Amino acid sequence: MNRLFYIFIAISFLTISCKDEVSRSLKSKPSALSKLNDVIIVTDDDMWDSEVGDTIKYYFASAYPILPRPEPFFDLRHFSVADLNSQPLRKELRTYVVAVDLSDDDSDVNKMFKRDIGEERYMKAKTDPNFNSSVGRDKWARGQLIVYLFANSEEALFEVIQNNFSAVAKRIHMHDEKALHSKVYSQKENLGLSQKLKDRYDVDLLVPGDYLLAKEDEKDGMIWLRKNMKEGGAMNLVFRQMDYTDESQLGMASAKALRDDYGLKHVESDVPGSHMLTNDVDLPMYEYTREINGEYAKEYRGIWEMSKDFIGGSFATYLILDKETNKLLFVDAWVFAPGKSKRDIMQEMEHLVNQIKFSVNG
Repeated sequence: MNRLFYIFIAISFLTISCKDEVSRSLKSKPSALSKLNDVIIVTDDDMWDSEVGDTIKYYFASAYPILPRPEPFFDLRHFSVADLNSQPLRKELRTYVVAVDLSDDDSDVNKMFKRDIGEERYMKAKTDPNFNSSVGRDKWARGQLIVYLFANSEEALFEVIQNNFSAVAKRIHMHDEKALHSKVYSQKENLGLSQKLKDRYDVDLLVPGDYLLAKEDEKDGMIWLRKNMKEGGAMNLVFRQMDYTDESQLGMASAKALRDDYGLKHVESDVPGSHMLTNDVDLPMYEYTREINGEYAKEYRGIWEMSKDFIGGSFATYLILDKETNKLLFVDAWVFAPGKSKRDIMQEMEHLVNQIKFSVNG
């Protein structure tokens, strides 16, 4: 009896001690910082200045589609291991991509990678060419993402970076999604506008509190929502709905005609007779097939301008098919932000569109 009691006490003590260790470990790590789309590239200095560095820049800093002026997909900063160790705050950022040449035994990045991944997995990385990427979390701070890309030579590393970029970019955006959601919904929901969309289109969408009703046209079945930005400019969402009768309604010509129709009728500038239209001459419209909360959708990206004014910006048009009711929802997200970067703004609007659900199917 006494022996069992002491065993129970010992086990309880070990459990509490382990919990205390975990608690202390978690408390000792700060929360990761940095902006959305900010990616730290960790390589040795000589690799960053080589063709490997050029390959990383080519993919990770490639142009974000489609913007009036080129902006990078990610904002890159490069640190070596020595750079990270010299300033502890550099280890408290949110997102890192670590590129490793496993053939270079003297590489500080290779040595760090070996410690991080462990001897057994390190040997697998050396011997299995199909094992060329790995993901770590919370290495130096809570809420941190670390993506390792590795190969047995610089030449092989080119291919690893090329083949893995799309998956890595998607993972980084998923990692940023919580912070993006908090940014989009920094204000409470506009209950009135959410209800208006539900009543008109049978759509469930939590409209952020900083959006207002810019215009409503019952004849066209149009609702135009706008968010005025503090520094000037505006983020705009235009909704329309129609019966779905033909596959051509999902095409590029249809998307362009729908946005040009409301642009002609409702969007004007200070110049008399000027209206918004799609500019697919200076930059083409790009087409993507999407799924939004289980619904088939087409997305078209491009730029808009005013017909008689030097004003323009980016747009993303969505045609979302509700198969249950045979309705087609048109959503046009466009931004007017002269002199400002458009990438992050367009990502906010895309995130908002991705919240759309049809009530009938919800």
